[in-house]
Amino acid sequence: MKEVLTASPRAMPVVGRAHALLQPSYLLRGASPAVIAELAGVASIRELRAGETLWREGEPARSFHVIGRGLVRCRRYLRSGSEVTLGIFGPRESIGDTAVLEDRAYPAEAVVVSDGALVAAIPARPVLELSTVERSIAEALQHALLRHSAVLRTKVAIVSAGPVRARLANLFLHLAERFGETRDDGTVVIPLVLARGALASLVSARTETVIRGLRPWEVNGVVVTTAEGFRIGDLDALRACVDDG
Repeated sequence: MKEVLTASPRAMPVVGRAHALLQPSYLLRGASPAVIAELAGVASIRELRAGETLWREGEPARSFHVIGRGLVRCRRYLRSGSEVTLGIFGPRESIGDTAVLEDRAYPAEAVVVSDGALVAAIPARPVLELSTVERSIAEALQHALLRHSAVLRTKVAIVSAGPVRARLANLFLHLAERFGETRDDGTVVIPLVLARGALASLVSARTETVIRGLRPWEVNGVVVTTAEGFRIGDLDALRACVDDG
């Protein structure tokens, strides 16, 4: 899977690229090769840059979106003009499923917070029709709803962790658990390129505060920024930071 996504995505036909994104996704986990091929045939691919949106709040939810690369944040603007993060979603995950299943408008907008994102969009109708005859699809949709609830609970835990450094530590632990890859030396690589401003938005803090909070971790090798994302050298130090508050 990694070889497909790290190679130039434009080099593959749309159906092939869609299949490469859908096959390992949680949305279609357990689906037969024939079902995945059928849905790949009707899917479209979107490549987005940081700050671009998958959809705006209030738009009708007509497609399931599977993320192949990057991190997408669901956010809602309050009347005061401030914004709140409802959840973050990354590789192999689907986003906006609840609104699609309830056939309603999106209650928040989805914006790319990483340096870019690759997303497959599947029209809702064929997925819902298949769910009536393919047990694996029906079960996957149920699991998707449970994952979305878990994402919301995790977001609340991150922003309520206390001081900014504790929130940052909680965020990195969360990203490491969901998207991290453990290397032979025991370090964990999070393959998501996030600017300091993006990190700040995810923990509800000022960018300058996040920069100051990360500096000692960078020096001590706890969290090191790399070209491919972040390398976590000491998970225990992050856990201790969360526990200390």
